[in-house]
Amino acid sequence: MKLPIKAVLAVLLSVLRPHAADSPVSVDTADADALTAVTRDICHRQVVMLGESATHGDGHTESFKVALIERLVNECGFDSVFFEASHYEFIDVVRRLRAGQAVSAEQVSAAVGGLWKSDREFQPLAPFLLAKARAGQISLGGIDDQLGQMGQDYANAAMVTELTGFLPQKRRQECSLALHRRIFSGYTEAAPYSESDRIHLSSCLSDMQLAVAVDRTTSLADREERLEMISAIRHWISRDFTPDAEQIVQRDRSMFQNFEWLRRQHPRPHKVILWAATVHIAKQGDPTWADHTGENFGSCVHRKYGAQAFSLGFAALTGSYRQGGHNVYELPEAPSDSLEARALRESQSAAVYIAPEQLAGMGTLPGAVFRHSYQMLRWADFLDGVVVFREERPPTASR
Repeated sequence: MKLPIKAVLAVLLSVLRPHAADSPVSVDTADADALTAVTRDICHRQVVMLGESATHGDGHTESFKVALIERLVNECGFDSVFFEASHYEFIDVVRRLRAGQAVSAEQVSAAVGGLWKSDREFQPLAPFLLAKARAGQISLGGIDDQLGQMGQDYANAAMVTELTGFLPQKRRQECSLALHRRIFSGYTEAAPYSESDRIHLSSCLSDMQLAVAVDRTTSLADREERLEMISAIRHWISRDFTPDAEQIVQRDRSMFQNFEWLRRQHPRPHKVILWAATVHIAKQGDPTWADHTGENFGSCVHRKYGAQAFSLGFAALTGSYRQGGHNVYELPEAPSDSLEARALRESQSAAVYIAPEQLAGMGTLPGAVFRHSYQMLRWADFLDGVVVFREERPPTASR
């Protein structure tokens, strides 16, 4: 039987056209050379950490990172993609995938969280990751233990019901109420959150931990995941009432513990991509931030993985960025001797990649890599490489 010509053409196009899951984003041709150079330089690493400004509002950076993740997964064999995002929400996504339950790209985006999920630049990544995860080609994870982010229904509600469900009825009710109040900051000016509230929460978590540990009604994997979630909640509330600088350092330590737990879920060595703010993934902490000891998440990773770890920062010479939900600001004028100006001085490209040797050769100079303000640092002490754009732009809201 002969097929109509339109049907034949449709079949040919379906074969020749790249599948959306394998090609999440079309690369800006102006960025292609920098993207190729970065991919070549980090393809053989074991842990690649992709940074961004602490404001999390750089659309050009997001587009580049999405394209880079596609390259690293498809061409370099990276098989884990983790985010500075909800540890709990991603555990639930992975558990659903393992059980063969329905998981949507929207659920993956919800796990990634509100910093990125509504940006058009980011959105092609979610279906790509989901397709790869369904096929067993990558694992997904979040390393952040914080709770209360909008739109994360599992972490904020269903998880509480699940974990307190192992307690006796009366204890279940009081612990569920206490956790919900903490997650949603349901306290009043007359009765604010107090140390006694935290002690009560800690007692609840201890009871939940014991009840889950002795439960034999579910699988070992489910039990270990629940115990991990309880442990992460404990780390989260342990930072309450501590000074801001100490909270920052403790949160980074907790993220590293969660990162290591995720890695231990795989019996074989694997290659990890992490998406997070540059202040977290740098080889040492921003000296103007935290407790000035230099310890952060990235320092823990580099201490353990050495030359197999790579921290990539991003910066721009000109342009604008978003801060908060909608506010857009212009980048400050770059000093003539800045990292950004020097990187682009001999190039007409829209983006250039500064490799480790080149970055080390630049010495100490101004740069706006951690956030959109200039700091005088020897950037090779903080990062392995930097991508510099001629112009940054805010992300585009999808709604």
